[in-house]
Amino acid sequence: MTPTNTSPERKGRAVRSSLACLPCRSRHLKCDGKRPCCSRCAETARDCDYARSRRGGLNRAALAERRKRPAGVAGDSNSQSSSRIRQGEGSTSRSREADSPGGGGLLYAISTGDDAADFASPAATRVHTDAMGSDTLVDAYYAQFHRFHPFILPQKQLTRLYRDPSTQSRLRPLLAILRLIGCIMSSRRWSASWKDHVEACFAEAPPTDPMMVQCRLLYSMVLFWYGYEADAKREMDMVVRLATDLRVYLREFAVLHGGEDAVLRESWRRTWWMVYIIDAYYAGTLGTNKSDLWDIDITAELPCEEHEFESGEIPKPKSLSEFESREFALDSTSFSSFAYLIGAVRCMALAMSTAPKSAGKQDPTHILQAADSFLDGWRLLLPKNRKEIISKSGEIDELMFQAHSLINIATIAIHRPFSDLKFNPVEDVSSCAREPPADTPVSDSANIHTVRVLRSVEAQVRLLALPTRRFHHTPFVTCMISGGTLALLSACRVLLQGKDLAIARGQIRMTIGCLLAIGEVWPRAARNVREIQIIARRVLGLETGTASKSETSRSSDLPSLSDGEEQGGTAPDVDAPVNDTEIFPSLESIDSLGGWCNLSDLDLDPSWGLNNVAGF
Repeated sequence: MTPTNTSPERKGRAVRSSLACLPCRSRHLKCDGKRPCCSRCAETARDCDYARSRRGGLNRAALAERRKRPAGVAGDSNSQSSSRIRQGEGSTSRSREADSPGGGGLLYAISTGDDAADFASPAATRVHTDAMGSDTLVDAYYAQFHRFHPFILPQKQLTRLYRDPSTQSRLRPLLAILRLIGCIMSSRRWSASWKDHVEACFAEAPPTDPMMVQCRLLYSMVLFWYGYEADAKREMDMVVRLATDLRVYLREFAVLHGGEDAVLRESWRRTWWMVYIIDAYYAGTLGTNKSDLWDIDITAELPCEEHEFESGEIPKPKSLSEFESREFALDSTSFSSFAYLIGAVRCMALAMSTAPKSAGKQDPTHILQAADSFLDGWRLLLPKNRKEIISKSGEIDELMFQAHSLINIATIAIHRPFSDLKFNPVEDVSSCAREPPADTPVSDSANIHTVRVLRSVEAQVRLLALPTRRFHHTPFVTCMISGGTLALLSACRVLLQGKDLAIARGQIRMTIGCLLAIGEVWPRAARNVREIQIIARRVLGLETGTASKSETSRSSDLPSLSDGEEQGGTAPDVDAPVNDTEIFPSLESIDSLGGWCNLSDLDLDPSWGLNNVAGF
């Protein structure tokens, strides 16, 4: 053997080859050992698994660090780990492991050197009581999901709070749901093990603990967009009931439960407002016009800017009454993006409740003007920095993205029933659409309604076309995008020609691409893409067959949460649409509005002086 073959470099390569994933090793291919999925498996869309570590789940760096500890410390750590393992072996499959002795809480630290099975299963992870900073699933939650709905404490603040032994048991359910979301965002698959762990933690938590409002709200969102609508409804009902029973909507709640911690007080304020927003998102996604939360007298103060929340430098909060009287302010008072999203939701609710629920014989112009005043007022009072939702560095203000999308889809849904953009019966295939209204005679103001719909669609397209490296937003924008796409499909069929038609077809192509990006993570969004494709083929005449309602009929049969597995299990059948109005029966249906409402960030003319649709 030559000296080259016995060199340290050669030995180093031999050691590293043992870290190759099982698929690459079985095929004798070079593997870069990336976790949770190596580059080769990612390129070929293979399941990437690693052999279980013989070092107790520690990578080399962590193992070397443990060897440096005094013998007594190492012995205590080993005895605690052994105790947890014995307790875990005596429990049922996928059950939650016991708390660490004397720690009062549970924290799964998953290092980058762990195997893929550990990544997906709580029972396979190693327990540390002080390693939250190295928890890759919590990291994944904050990196890939938190900015969509930023009401949980910032990661730095949550880590600090967890170091207090008296709070660890209370934080266990929250950490469990954060890890489930982190697992979904990282692996893009459902984990039955993490789901079972979440529900076990929920079952042992005090049912009236305010922390459970946060936990169940997050869990409801995850369940809904993974296709478990009935279970999502159950969780959301519990959220609303607990939040109202505890009176989280009052200013005093944040003061009482936040104490002297300004960041914690801010988190509680955000918790109420996120409950309010998500409840409205459900109402829009499922095509309803009623929420019990819309009639509550709210005194909770408004959230601050995101950078202030993250830094812990919380300013004096502003009140809802200040925001809703901002048009009379003598100074240039600024409000946060979160506050403008809250304002958009409240305007949407007022517009939906004001707009006519059916196209009657009489022209509803005066009624629609009132609905438009809420939406136009929100847009016209936006300061310049809120209209430009993308920064010079290319970062998108996610909360303002949602707010603009919500205002846009509100206008589309309110005006489309009275426009020339008629509903096609095949649109009933869409789980985001409601039953189309009955045909009515075209009124003299049909052109006005058509223009408003098309301008809102154009504003929506401009949002989707913002230059970002990848389309990454909350799944709740799925039905907002779909509503605009359905209106644009109708325009392609009955209105647009030549160059305008070609442009619109390109815009539809882009919107479907955006929905596909969301569907890579959330199966319910993926199902919606297929629904849009079925509708488009029929509306645009791309097929000779008939897309009958029976072929794509909605089904109320929902999958059981116990059916899936994190490795070999299957997610809910995303091809089978669900009867959403039956799942949320407590919310009143507004079939004529198609679910959502919209207003564009374009300069719409609120004077109703348009006479034709030329120039679009």
